[in-house]
Amino acid sequence: MSAAESVNSPFFILGSPRSGTTMLRDLLRLHPRLECPEETHFFRWADPFSSYRFNVQYRNGKLFSRHRDLDGIDHAAFFKAFDTVNSKREIADWYGQEFLRVQGNPDGRWFDKTPQNVYSILLISAIYPDAKFVHIHRNPLNVVASLKEGKVIPTQPLRAAISAWVESAMILTQFRQGFSDRLFELPYEAVTTDARASLTRCLTFLEEDPELLDFSQVEVHKEKNKYKNILNKAEVEQVKLQTEPYLSQYGYA
Repeated sequence: MSAAESVNSPFFILGSPRSGTTMLRDLLRLHPRLECPEETHFFRWADPFSSYRFNVQYRNGKLFSRHRDLDGIDHAAFFKAFDTVNSKREIADWYGQEFLRVQGNPDGRWFDKTPQNVYSILLISAIYPDAKFVHIHRNPLNVVASLKEGKVIPTQPLRAAISAWVESAMILTQFRQGFSDRLFELPYEAVTTDARASLTRCLTFLEEDPELLDFSQVEVHKEKNKYKNILNKAEVEQVKLQTEPYLSQYGYA
């Protein structure tokens, strides 16, 4: 792979849902070289490519049909590609390149934002040996509260919400030990406090020129710590107890 191809290799934003992945995606989209479709989930499931359970998600799933509409991807063209290619990489590459074409940025760089792809980070890293990963993490109290509230995705019970944050932290802690040069970890709170500094560091890691991003368009909202209005005292203590040692590792203790 040439140096130019390496720089154009896709990167992946992943981690726990409700941690600011959408916010970060939208901010990076302000860079003229970077394009990201709606969540594809191509690597989310452990099911092999073209297996029954994998196929049914894309043939019958209303979510992905809606995402294709939002992305401007022709359904017939997608299914033709889906029935022709032989791997998750091939369908991801097709979708990414088609999205670049639709966006009128064929020489740009596509990236993927699917938080739950964290469960397949080893597979993705093998499929894309030059790919980098961006983990945006957030105080688990606010993540759990948001998942429990259920305004964006279906309401999750407390144990499931805690597990989403903990499992993500566990996987990325292990991945960091072997591939620290491919992983950039960014606190949600840092982005909301100083977006320019955070995005500059992130783009530098991704080998993109931060000066090309129009920071005048950057808008972020301060963390509101909504957990104080959603979780009771016992639930707060349960979250703190069950998210250790990662709670302290990420500086939230």
